[in-house]
Amino acid sequence: MASVAKSEEIMSWTTVVGLEIHAQMATRTKMFCACQREAGAEPNRHVCPVCVGWPGALPVLQSEAVRCAIRAALCLNCEIQPLSRFDRKNYFYPDLPKGYQISQFYRPYALGGAIPFTRDDGSLAKLPLVRIHMEEDAGKSSHESDGTSRIDLNRCSSPLLEIVSEPLAMSGSEAASCVRSVRDLLRWVGVCDGDMEKGNLRCDVNVSVMPENETEYGTRTELKNLNSFVSIERSALVESARQIEVIT
Repeated sequence: MASVAKSEEIMSWTTVVGLEIHAQMATRTKMFCACQREAGAEPNRHVCPVCVGWPGALPVLQSEAVRCAIRAALCLNCEIQPLSRFDRKNYFYPDLPKGYQISQFYRPYALGGAIPFTRDDGSLAKLPLVRIHMEEDAGKSSHESDGTSRIDLNRCSSPLLEIVSEPLAMSGSEAASCVRSVRDLLRWVGVCDGDMEKGNLRCDVNVSVMPENETEYGTRTELKNLNSFVSIERSALVESARQIEVIT
């Protein structure tokens, strides 16, 4: 929470945070092909026509990824859906060779659930979830000091979970506590190794502010692909202060 002066009056503000946590599942193979999923391998070593989106290549959903996804949903108390489907999410990015990502949106495999976490005052709380859905990862771009960029497609089609939360009034440290709680749970059930330095667990943080004692959320901004607890905590703190300054 932050406080600023406005026209000789002290106005208190509440920070509201929503999380989108991307967890790479610890499977032997990728999501839609039999290529090995290996972090740190020689660039573009584990690729095939499915990974790179060659015409006529047919993706086949791997059962190991589905089992991992269901374990994750159960440990977060989600409701497993009897019917789910994959959709094409079309966008251009250099390390997305197909020009679209295979993801779930209209019919995700799990709804509801909650993330248990600890408030700053030591009390226990829960962050409600909207859904968890499965999707494939994109590749990795490396930007060199000579001004060139290089693409490694080893990560393409690796199995991802996206855990999407409801917005909740909380601080940056509490948001980091939520992500830490998810990492601990996913490690415990063997779904994700949680290695944030390698990008196996990443988080998008949505931040908005509103005057204290009001119920209507402000306009949110999204901070993408944060890969440490410190950056999650700081992003919520800095972005909420920036929004308050803009509003006032």
